Amino acid sequence: MKTYLASLCYQGLLGGAVYIGDDRVSYRTGKITVPPEIRALDMPFCRIRGVERTRLAFLPTVTFRMQNGREWQLLVFGRGSFLKNLEKAMEEYV
Repeated sequence: MKTYLASLCYQGLLGGAVYIGDDRVSYRTGKITVPPEIRALDMPFCRIRGVERTRLAFLPTVTFRMQNGREWQLLVFGRGSFLKNLEKAMEEYV
């Protein structure tokens, strides 16, 4: 499992970490002021419709587009490495 420092763009920037697992990307934060489904956000590979390099103002981000229409934007430190490892994990999953 690969781990990266990340902030979720949800009512501001929520600091935490994003993990690339065998079958999903998971975001975790310790902020107790956000709903539990945001604190422990799981995005299974089979439900990800697309992943894009994006920007939030001047910050480089990654946007996950889900099959249900939701979009999650993350500021990931080490974005290039993250995307490379995510692509590899998703290819191995299929």
